[in-house]
Amino acid sequence: MASGHLQGRLLKMLVEMIRPHNILEVGAFSGYSAICLAEGLPADGKVWTFEINDEMEDFTRPWIEQSPVAGKINLIFGDAIIEAPKLGIQFDMAFIDGDKRTYIETYEMAMGIMGRGGFIIADNTLWDGHLCDPTYCHDQQTEGIRLFNDHVKQDPRVEQVILPVRDGLTIMRIT
Repeated sequence: MASGHLQGRLLKMLVEMIRPHNILEVGAFSGYSAICLAEGLPADGKVWTFEINDEMEDFTRPWIEQSPVAGKINLIFGDAIIEAPKLGIQFDMAFIDGDKRTYIETYEMAMGIMGRGGFIIADNTLWDGHLCDPTYCHDQQTEGIRLFNDHVKQDPRVEQVILPVRDGLTIMRIT
């Protein structure tokens, strides 16, 4: 349920390469990925990380607040699909790692608040191999990832590649 060290270092490096100023993260959990994203940002860069489960606040907030990049992270408890567009910010990058059942809706929301040349990274897109396992064909999270992968594959607005890092990372560039 948390990005591992390899993935965290990759996220930091991607931020350093892409050089965004405003990053949207959907699915904060422990805050580790938000910290990794923030580590790659310039001094004036910000990560807005959303966690829908407010019961995670006592767990997540201390990790972020005690990190050396706490000043670059805004932790928000609420539904990013509804709340992120209300921020009035154009994001340069998004990291999607929330509810797998709503990945398509999250992706479409992010597309609406990002500009051309922006990057979206989606976690868990290989879903531990469950996508090709018929015993998981009725699992809603597996089906959400499967539908998301098909949606992105057919979307002419993006170029995309799936990296087989951990549970799969799909990197998309808005064209």
